[in-house]
Amino acid sequence: MMELLSPAGSREALIAAVQNGADAVYFGGSMFNARRFAANFDDHGLISAIDYCHERGVKVNITLNTLLLDKEISKALKYAEFLCRTGADAAIVQDMGLVSLIRKNIPELPLHASTQMGIHELNGAREAEKLGLEQVVLSREVPLGEIEYIHNNTPIALEAFAHGALCMSFSGACLLSSMAGERSGNRGTCAQPCRKRMGLDYMPGRDEYDLSLGDLCMIEHLAELKQAGVSCIKLEGRMKRAEYVAVVTRAYRDALDGADKAEISRHKKRMLDMFDRGGGCTGYFYGDNAHTGCIAVSDRSKELIEEAANSYAKDTRKQPVDMELYMRVGEAARLAMRLGGDNVEAVGDVVQPAQKPQTAERYMEQARKLGDTPFICAGIRADIDEKAFLPMSAVNALRRDASAKLLESLHWRRSCDSGDVPKLKKQPAEHTRITAIASTLDQAKAAFGAGADEVALEPWEFHIAAFEAAAAFKGSKKLLISLPVAIISHKEAEKIMKIIGSGLIDGGIAANVGQLELIRSLPLRIAGTQMNAMNGYTVQAYKDMGFDRVTLSLELTKPQLRDISGAGTAVSVYGRAQLMQLRHCPVKEYKGCRSCDGFTGKMVDEGGREFPLCNVRQEDGCLVRLLNCLPTDITDLYGELPEPEAVQLAFYDEAPEKVRERIAAAMAARDGRKVSPAKNATRGHWNRAVD
Repeated sequence: MMELLSPAGSREALIAAVQNGADAVYFGGSMFNARRFAANFDDHGLISAIDYCHERGVKVNITLNTLLLDKEISKALKYAEFLCRTGADAAIVQDMGLVSLIRKNIPELPLHASTQMGIHELNGAREAEKLGLEQVVLSREVPLGEIEYIHNNTPIALEAFAHGALCMSFSGACLLSSMAGERSGNRGTCAQPCRKRMGLDYMPGRDEYDLSLGDLCMIEHLAELKQAGVSCIKLEGRMKRAEYVAVVTRAYRDALDGADKAEISRHKKRMLDMFDRGGGCTGYFYGDNAHTGCIAVSDRSKELIEEAANSYAKDTRKQPVDMELYMRVGEAARLAMRLGGDNVEAVGDVVQPAQKPQTAERYMEQARKLGDTPFICAGIRADIDEKAFLPMSAVNALRRDASAKLLESLHWRRSCDSGDVPKLKKQPAEHTRITAIASTLDQAKAAFGAGADEVALEPWEFHIAAFEAAAAFKGSKKLLISLPVAIISHKEAEKIMKIIGSGLIDGGIAANVGQLELIRSLPLRIAGTQMNAMNGYTVQAYKDMGFDRVTLSLELTKPQLRDISGAGTAVSVYGRAQLMQLRHCPVKEYKGCRSCDGFTGKMVDEGGREFPLCNVRQEDGCLVRLLNCLPTDITDLYGELPEPEAVQLAFYDEAPEKVRERIAAAMAARDGRKVSPAKNATRGHWNRAVD
């Protein structure tokens, strides 16, 4: 049976989830969780919530899934120790530095890979397994066929979203909120600018929301999810009200328990009445079934709200226990209770000889009255003398004592000690290399000609002919392959592996952990900006995995970069940031597929800012990147950092002349000469810290 995992953004929502049949819940504590605007739980509330759930046989997964700065690592590790001690069943994590430290320092705490890690194919799942994670929350973009392929080739448990909001971009690979207003989705403060008005190729009208995806609803397809190998279905909604959690959890509970089509149809209507953004779709499970232009509406009636609230007003979630009552004259009465592996026994008063004997059934009936405890008697055995006598008040006391002991045993805790966070050693690189990422052969040729030490080609479509042509320009320099954020189809991965194995490539830039396996055989293995290295411990973790160089996050400020930059790191100094990674193409939705090759159009926000769209054509459709409205340029400033091993410049729509100009500027800055930044450029987060 698939596990049903429900959201709990507040204590009320947690109770609603538990009382409506969740097998597990997930919620955030007081820090480091990706829904910082939910009610969440302080430390006392978190302990109480864990105990409440465990009393009722419900598991608890705590979100510890934000990216961390160096100054936060020690505190985050101590918080992980707190979660371990208090009995959390698992922590959901994103930051690779924290993952590494938890596995080394707190091996007792089970870890699940957050969807923010962007794991969407077999190699990513295998890498998570190597890192010691027990479960992977797959990206929402993974189709059923690929889920089944992953399941058949790795033992790690697979979790998939089955209901709720769909992000337009791959989770963990969205910088739109960050660049637009310093509120980072990677750090739990996403402002959801994708839900605001946005138009394709022109200023949006009143009702145009061309980046706002409709919600997911898989209630009619749970059997297919199970067949594909999904072990846990996840319901989105930590920002939703408790009544919503109640209705959605009950719907999926009944569906998993075998509700017929008519009942499922009724549940679906109730869910959409409670909250509806787009009518519900199957997302990417059967190919691209997503659609944009959706705004949230509600048709919830007073009766529906009251019915939902009533579903968790009383504590009806009970765990079945086995009981055994022992009453022998002259001996202390005993009552044993057993729940799974937990066995407790209460010892009461000495049993007296009866002047008017009671039947054994009468004593058993009294012992079974578990009342307002979270238990119900599944069965009771008795060993009672015919002449045994015990006041019913003593039987009640015996029952209360046994119930209290069983509750105490369910409030289990762990012993662990996270220790101290080790200090990192870093040093400047002996020489800073200049790496250019090119989208076209003309750009690659210009970059080699301008003096770039390394040119990474990330073409609109990955064919070996493009790399053969680029290799003709490189001379003594290095030709790299730069991989896109998503390579979902294993057929696309096989095509790329042929390019890598051609002998033309000197190194590779990966965009997620799964791509390390693709480039492992190359002499130079680089973790790209999309791998979200925000602290030195993540840099070290990636090096331990097998990367030679780690490109630092685009969300870091000058002081934060300065603390990490040095040997084994790269800093991005020029290029339009890839703000979103889209598997759903707005051009295709509104204009039909045009077999685009490169730039496909632009998104325009309410302020008239234009965000170019450019695609990468793949075996299973395009990956469309939403680029920033302006390039980031700190070429003239990077000399203020300790020497990184490389500086990176990324080119998309730039003409060859622009490529040569910016590489020349980078070379001059490397030599200590004064240069000017590009016109119409932003400084990115150089002076603007993300929240």
